[in-house]
Amino acid sequence: MQTNFRGQGIGMLLKKLVSENNPQTVAELIHAQLKIGQLTWGELNIQVFGQHWRDESLHEVLREIAAKLDKETASKIIEYLTDQNGQPEKFINLFLAAQCLLKVKNDVDKKTEKKLLNALKKLSQYGSGFLILYQSAQELQETYQIRNRSIAAIAQTWKNDPQTLPWLKILAHSSDCGEVRATAVEAVARGWPEQPEIYLMLKNLAKSDGSWAVRSTCVREMASGWPDSSDTLPLLSALAQFDQSPAVRTAALEQLASNWPHRTDTLLLLRTAAESDENLGVRVAAWQEIARGWHSVLGTASLLKNLAQTGSSILRTVAVRELAAGWPAATDVCLLLKNLAESDSSKEVRTAALEELASRWSGEPDIYPLLKTKAESDASSSVRRAAVQAIASGWPGNPETMTFLKNIALGDRDADLREIALQQIAAGWPDHPETLPLLQKIADSEDYWTVRQVVVEAVAALASGSLEVFGWLQNLAESDRHLNVRETAVEEIAKRWSHRGETLPFLKSRVELEHDAHLLSVLMRSIVRRWPDDPETLSWLKIELDSGEALVRQAAVLELAYNWPDNPETWMLLEAKAEGDESSAVRQIALQKLARGRTNQSQIFEWLKIRAQKDEDSQVRAIALVELMRGWKDEPEMFEFLRDRALSDVDNQNGSFPYNPRFTALEAIIEHYPENPGVVPLLRSLAVSDADEQIRALAGRRLCSQDW
Repeated sequence: MQTNFRGQGIGMLLKKLVSENNPQTVAELIHAQLKIGQLTWGELNIQVFGQHWRDESLHEVLREIAAKLDKETASKIIEYLTDQNGQPEKFINLFLAAQCLLKVKNDVDKKTEKKLLNALKKLSQYGSGFLILYQSAQELQETYQIRNRSIAAIAQTWKNDPQTLPWLKILAHSSDCGEVRATAVEAVARGWPEQPEIYLMLKNLAKSDGSWAVRSTCVREMASGWPDSSDTLPLLSALAQFDQSPAVRTAALEQLASNWPHRTDTLLLLRTAAESDENLGVRVAAWQEIARGWHSVLGTASLLKNLAQTGSSILRTVAVRELAAGWPAATDVCLLLKNLAESDSSKEVRTAALEELASRWSGEPDIYPLLKTKAESDASSSVRRAAVQAIASGWPGNPETMTFLKNIALGDRDADLREIALQQIAAGWPDHPETLPLLQKIADSEDYWTVRQVVVEAVAALASGSLEVFGWLQNLAESDRHLNVRETAVEEIAKRWSHRGETLPFLKSRVELEHDAHLLSVLMRSIVRRWPDDPETLSWLKIELDSGEALVRQAAVLELAYNWPDNPETWMLLEAKAEGDESSAVRQIALQKLARGRTNQSQIFEWLKIRAQKDEDSQVRAIALVELMRGWKDEPEMFEFLRDRALSDVDNQNGSFPYNPRFTALEAIIEHYPENPGVVPLLRSLAVSDADEQIRALAGRRLCSQDW
């Protein structure tokens, strides 16, 4: 295959080739172009790795390309990836660099390798300590994922480095959070199982570590890596019964059931846990293991039948599910589930029984009538919803089904049930001549906005090519009485009619006429995300940066940073918003985008210091300090700067304590600079005489916790 990689079309060619060939073939083609000079190192770097490292779907082909490079070129590629600011992409540049290093058959430059290793070690501490206070639940989860991934990358890539195992052991025994330490424990157990001290380490941690995550990991690794060791089975048995954490007891029971199913004492342990463990989650796990691992044992089915009738509602639900899965041919199980579906006091049990009957006994003649009866008359709306869904998915060919669903959609008293019936009609009968008129009729007459919103989504998906529907959605976007319905209409128009020439002008016209700030921000995001390459979009977005609504300006800042990260003007505009916007929320978002998008630039470091001193809002000043610690904690004179902030910032006391800049600065000092000789005098002074009670308390606690 002859392919010319010259010119700006290399990115398109690469994606085309990846879609048509396996990654190795693509790598061979690119390597051949390098050898004959049709592709230069610079073009490879800029147009292949530079343009595509953010696309994880291409990482496999990029790794294969790196595998065939000579030492000098591979070193340049890995150094290039290491130097990129990958924070907005969760540092996938570093993980790709480590994967490339693993694939390269020739050694790379030692300085380059060391640089990457140090970057990953630094990343293993990303967002740790006091920074956790300033992260949302999603950001916190992402932080743990980044840290865990960096530890795993180091363990895999530098397995043969004599310093790797000691580093992982130190991390496993450190004061870090349990989830991160558990990752280090897992890496040690799987990477060095032949080392005699590893098993001893796992045993000790399983017995006495303070983290349930670490103890659970030790349980799993001992069972999978050392099942024949004389200590493993007794230890897991003890932990299954006596560990204080339900998670550890569950992990131990699962490993015992998986690895020692033929021992009579395993079943006895499971029975004991199923009947008497103080934690419901452990009891559920034990019953599930009994049902699945001892299916053929005489008495198991009888135990589950009894549980289905006498246990708690959750355990009865578990029994229903396990009986249906394990004994689908048993007539007495079917009969039991029918009785439970009709008369059990728990809506969860009735729901589970109906779902299992519809799924596994749909051929029984009385199941369909039973479902219809429950859909129409059960006291619980959740049971009725489950019955409607089961009828629609299980009996689409029954001539009664669509009529039944129409009746529910048009007349049921429960709005949620009407929504489900409409969704099922749209999904199951998209081409039926009555479907579209029915949906539109309901959207025009329905009182509940949630139902109208569901119908809008269903109609848009059903007739995304229809001009009639397009016009209908435009009317809803303009005039529906509820904001959420107008929002849904806007989003569906942008998503499904973006190819039409009149769509973009229509959405822009709504921006001019709309008064609700939230919907204005939705319109702005829809326009930018669907038409980022339109020649007028960027200039239009710049205008929206000065919208009279703070919500719109926030959205504009986010879209500008996301869609035009390489445009030099982007960072000038963000800087202007971070310094001058009247909304502290807009200034904060712009500041964070600048801090995380330009970590390699020293002027951003100096600029952040100014914002930490001069922004009029204490929350913005505190966030500026957080971003400084996230990206520049090792810069010279950071201690002195933070000490000045801890002493001099004038907190306006409007927010909760995490947004007190003085408190933030003091936290950073305590965590990151404990050995600095200026720390103790500072803490003593603050603990005795500071006017802020929170500052005095923090300084005092730290002094009391150290032998100073």
